[in-house]
Amino acid sequence: MEVKNNNNFRYWIFFSALFFFIIRWYHPISNFDEKIDISIIFESVSDGFYYFAPFKAFANFDLNYSYDPNIENLNNVTGPIGALYLHLIFYSIFGTWSFVILELVYILIFLIIFYKISRLLSFSRLESLLISIVLFNLPIFLEFLSLSGENYFNILYGEFYSLRFPRPLASTVFFYLFILCIFRLLNKDFFIKKNFVLFGVVSGLSFQSFFHTFVLEQLILIFIFLYTYKFKTLNEVKNNFRLIILFFASFLIISLPFFINMFYADAEFLERMGLTHLDYERKLLLLSYLFRKLAKFEFLLITCLSILLFIFINYKKNLINYKKLNIFFIIFYLSIITPFIFVLFSPIFFSHFYQFNNLIIISAFLLFFFSTCSIIRFYLIKVVHAKILNNVTFLLILISLFCYLYQTNKNYNTLKLTADSITQRNEFNKISNLINNNEFIDIKKSNLLTFDNKFLVWAILNDIKYLKISNGVYVPKKNNMIENDLIDTFKYLNLSKNDFFDFIKNKKISSWRYRNENIKNLFWMRYQANSLVTHKNSKNFDKEILDFINKSSPLLSQQLVVPNNEIKRLLLKFDDRNSDYNDPDLIIINKKNNTINNSIINLNKFCKAFDGKYYVFYHKLLNNLNCKN
Repeated sequence: MEVKNNNNFRYWIFFSALFFFIIRWYHPISNFDEKIDISIIFESVSDGFYYFAPFKAFANFDLNYSYDPNIENLNNVTGPIGALYLHLIFYSIFGTWSFVILELVYILIFLIIFYKISRLLSFSRLESLLISIVLFNLPIFLEFLSLSGENYFNILYGEFYSLRFPRPLASTVFFYLFILCIFRLLNKDFFIKKNFVLFGVVSGLSFQSFFHTFVLEQLILIFIFLYTYKFKTLNEVKNNFRLIILFFASFLIISLPFFINMFYADAEFLERMGLTHLDYERKLLLLSYLFRKLAKFEFLLITCLSILLFIFINYKKNLINYKKLNIFFIIFYLSIITPFIFVLFSPIFFSHFYQFNNLIIISAFLLFFFSTCSIIRFYLIKVVHAKILNNVTFLLILISLFCYLYQTNKNYNTLKLTADSITQRNEFNKISNLINNNEFIDIKKSNLLTFDNKFLVWAILNDIKYLKISNGVYVPKKNNMIENDLIDTFKYLNLSKNDFFDFIKNKKISSWRYRNENIKNLFWMRYQANSLVTHKNSKNFDKEILDFINKSSPLLSQQLVVPNNEIKRLLLKFDDRNSDYNDPDLIIINKKNNTINNSIINLNKFCKAFDGKYYVFYHKLLNNLNCKN
């Protein structure tokens, strides 16, 4: 069976995207009676819902709002604004539903991109559709093969593509779109106005969304330019300088909001986001680490295989579009060089430096995947009748769709429909309904006290006025302000100094890293600790912890360890600080946080409106509101 014309292929791709989208949202709609603002939080892939809070700040054009009536004139929060542009447009029209609608849009864009890349590699329409579906289904197939947790495969499982907002949902699409543009460039003259505007826009979006891919994209563009014109490069630059200016102009225009925001961004907020300065010593350490990675057996094996594959493909001159396949070799080899160039020239980096390694693995996968598909097809069409090949391709499409249906259903039942998960979600819904349906509570004028990230995000999406304490990447407060909020809140909740120490002390959560989730929520990367960086370059840790830190990878950014002197400082601050704390309107306690669950609430001031397995909800006691505590 073959798709006969261009119109039919559009229907097929749209049907496939709609199929994935419906399967994705069938379970939450059929199993939970809740508003969409709650659904997008609980259905968010991984921790993507955290980004809803800074997104809301961008949507409100209020990037320095403190959620505190006594604090004004702060600097800005920041975020991957390039990945938010489309969401901001849709949000202004559809509100919270925009997060759901745009999942369908981005699934469709992903499928179209890889369909078109496959077509440019001379695959048939049906084969191209199969390839795009298989690539979208990659995490599902890795689960089927029990490879999703294995080294390297786990990167493909989580980073190649998923619906996590906003990365990789939007940001990774820009990278794949850039690759498609490079392929299309080979079919046309390089120096066309439209090309330079398009590359400028895509580069600008990547720059604001996922800086690691932006660096790689620019290297690819420069290499393709040099490879195309060789010794005539300087002449071509001189003759088409106007178009190069157009590239920079389109890049700057699309990136202008990001530059403006970064100019006003709060330095301590950026620290919490993982901004680190790269001095000479750190550069040497990173370069040494990168060279050691190159010498690992796995990398040498992949590199040798890629070289052999390159020789074979280019030796087989009758292999269709072998020159276009060489683009994947270029991307792979440049992805290896990219982190070295970045370390040499950049004075700063954000904590997610390991994403450069992830790009190498993704680039290697694309290289071997498309090369293997091209070779298999090259030999199959010689021995298998076209009609049989089309029927097999169509069957594989159906199998891929069924696999997605089966595994998605299995995963949802395993992760989201357990008794505990359902109980927690139902309790969350009950509390939100108690707030929304109470005529004496106006969330837009309320002051909320909670340490629960999901309730914080839900409240922000619903235009909460004030927060007594907040996640460190939701607000542009200074670190000192967040510390004050924490101590004041602990004292208000009648929690002791021992409770405070238990809340902030260092904890080992696995055999390979330390991380206290409470510290992460409040201060994020401020206390990142690995062999490259610690807080203020401190070595003031217990010997066992210091040895562990020194042996950890310099790319282990999400290991958080608070130096002993910092813990001591915070404990002294707890003793010394006199709290002036106004009563909140709403209090929500997550019982799974053992420390916060020790809170003592004054029932002369508050009504305990709900007490469940996971949450306790209090609201301010009003004279005209009956309450039985």
